[in-house]
Amino acid sequence: MSHPLYVAFVWHQHQPDYRDPGSGVACLPWARLHAAKDYLHMAELVADFPAIHCTFNFVPSLVEQLAGIGAGRYTDDWQALSLKENWTAEDKQFLLDHFFSINPRLLERYPGYIRLREQSDSRYVSEQYFLDLAAWFNLAWIDPRAISRDETLRALVAKDHEFSRADVAAILAKHRELAGRVIPLHRELAARGQIELSTSPYYHPILPLLIDQRLAREAIPNIALPAVAFAHPEDAAEQLRRAVNAHRNYFGAAPQGLWPSEGSVGAELLTLIGGQFRWLASDEDILARSLGKAITRDHEGNVTNPRVLYQPYQVASHRSQVAGPKSQAASRHKRDASRRTEDLRPETGDLRLVFRDHVLSDRIGFGYQHMSAHDAAQELLHRLHRIRERIADVERGYLVSIILDGENAWEWYEDNGDPFFRELYQALSNDPALRTVTMGEYLRANPPRATIKRLAAGSWINGNFDTWIGEPAQNRAWELLAQTREQLALWQRDYALAHEDVIARAWDELYIAEGSDWFWWYSTHNNSTQNEMFDELFRGHLQSVYAIIGLPVPDELKEPIRKAIVETRERGIRALVTRQLAGAETAGDEWNGAGIVEPNASTGTMQHAETKLARVFYGYNADDLVFRVETRVDIAPFRVALYLSTPRGERFNARPRDSESDARLALKWEIAVEPGQAEARVYRAEGQEIWRAASFGARATVRNRVIEIALNRQDLGIEWGDSIGVLAALAQERRLVETLPAQGAQSFTLREM
Repeated sequence: MSHPLYVAFVWHQHQPDYRDPGSGVACLPWARLHAAKDYLHMAELVADFPAIHCTFNFVPSLVEQLAGIGAGRYTDDWQALSLKENWTAEDKQFLLDHFFSINPRLLERYPGYIRLREQSDSRYVSEQYFLDLAAWFNLAWIDPRAISRDETLRALVAKDHEFSRADVAAILAKHRELAGRVIPLHRELAARGQIELSTSPYYHPILPLLIDQRLAREAIPNIALPAVAFAHPEDAAEQLRRAVNAHRNYFGAAPQGLWPSEGSVGAELLTLIGGQFRWLASDEDILARSLGKAITRDHEGNVTNPRVLYQPYQVASHRSQVAGPKSQAASRHKRDASRRTEDLRPETGDLRLVFRDHVLSDRIGFGYQHMSAHDAAQELLHRLHRIRERIADVERGYLVSIILDGENAWEWYEDNGDPFFRELYQALSNDPALRTVTMGEYLRANPPRATIKRLAAGSWINGNFDTWIGEPAQNRAWELLAQTREQLALWQRDYALAHEDVIARAWDELYIAEGSDWFWWYSTHNNSTQNEMFDELFRGHLQSVYAIIGLPVPDELKEPIRKAIVETRERGIRALVTRQLAGAETAGDEWNGAGIVEPNASTGTMQHAETKLARVFYGYNADDLVFRVETRVDIAPFRVALYLSTPRGERFNARPRDSESDARLALKWEIAVEPGQAEARVYRAEGQEIWRAASFGARATVRNRVIEIALNRQDLGIEWGDSIGVLAALAQERRLVETLPAQGAQSFTLREM
């Protein structure tokens, strides 16, 4: 039998539980907004192409939120503010600060929304302005395809301005309607056999770190660990038990597959999950470490030993006694650190392991957004055919696993990714050499032929756990979690006859606090303008544990774990920058038409004086892209670089030089001024975080606290209508000190003026 190359897409859907532990109202709207824009859209796209089979992975806490939003039980602060009858001055400032929180690609579809952005000075706007802003923010977050099919939504888009409160209410009613259709459509597609539904632990914790934090030292032996140890495999088991039960409740059947949060695995996890799942997925870095064999790639990023990566594995069978809770509801909370239920788990020999292709997953997540839909789809198909050619074995069925975030990337694509997916799914449907499959259907027909002796501990991010543990703020958060858990366990031991509802509510708050997202945001590599809110929510859940069981809240839970980061504010491009490279201490009139991004002095506890990057001007004229970087310190000791994301070219790097975290960009160009130098050098991304000197240079003027740079548009291959992303970075002694914007990049589009 001649096999095609099998391709398994896994679209991972996750949003943290942002509900305030006191009010139950979500502080952030992202579950609702992604329901309106992405979750239903992704499933509808698959439904339009019956030959396409794939897997959707839903984190159970997100499914719970979607069900609540669709039923009208869950709301969020942004929704409540949108519907408020009378806005205070504080409300209006919140609207101005947050209701442009949308990708420029989506905002710029709507002229009425663009006008609001250009007129966002609160001194000159009316009450109607804020009504229009509330309407456009919520309307623009709806999938454009859903708008095109809905008469009410089409009429609202055509209305353009002078919206009423009834209009805003109608838009939010559509959000609820779209959220309410997400679960039923996925159930329907699963019943049809076109998709598989897999799960993750309930509140998205990093399971190996719950089992034993010391597992972090398997990948990084010298990583700093919290002073208070956390080793509770029973909590990991409970997160999985809840996930399976919730999945069965919402989707009608138990899940067969598990995507552990962030692909985080380890040998200890396998003995814990035993026979609960048929397959488990992680990243190629984990496979390489497990085999002691590198996954090598050529200069184009193609795997040179494809038979190693593109097949499933099993783990050498063994039995192990591990700590785990009993499954009966009445007993699942009656446990503590000193009294665990020993639970003999089945052999792991029937568990199949698959490992994702990191490069292909990242090309969809970060790279193809800068290409046309047709070119991006063809580039991916070309890479898949290259894999099949290199395997050179059609007698066996090999599998390419492409696993990535299923919600956040599409706003960077044309029309929310719709043209790209239609090109891709149609091409795959017509290609006899390639066949898309769910994980389950592939593994039923192609059992593993290879065995891993021991599964390495790590995640998909650099193959380790340092995204969630090891830094001072992260470790402090773990210590507070461990101390709170210990107090809860001791209280439960002393008050064993306490009402079960009280015990259950306290454990619920603790399990929420075990989620990975809190520790992600405590990392200095994952800054957000909402760090302060995340910190308050995390500490709020721990405070609730004490409140529920009637103990005083420790003072240390009332203090922020880490300062908030600086928010940025920006002004879009208004005119061509006609003259350049004067390098004056103060920007002259020639920069009046340029866009500006700068830290927002009014946000959080960190003020302007604490940042080194003051402002970045960005603009263009008929021939050049032009930039001006202003700093608050002498530039000489620092390496100053601009990173550009541009539409053309296949190769990209995912992070700035000297940074350990992805910028969520496909970085194509680096323009750098070395410490003490007066010239700017241009580097082209080669992929695999390699930068190679370009054949052309940039014009630059370097002063004490100012750098001005001009680059020829033709050298960069940039045309009118292209969207560009720019990120400024300051580094010292091979360490990234600061970026502006602090998160992501500033986007702008080249328009003829």
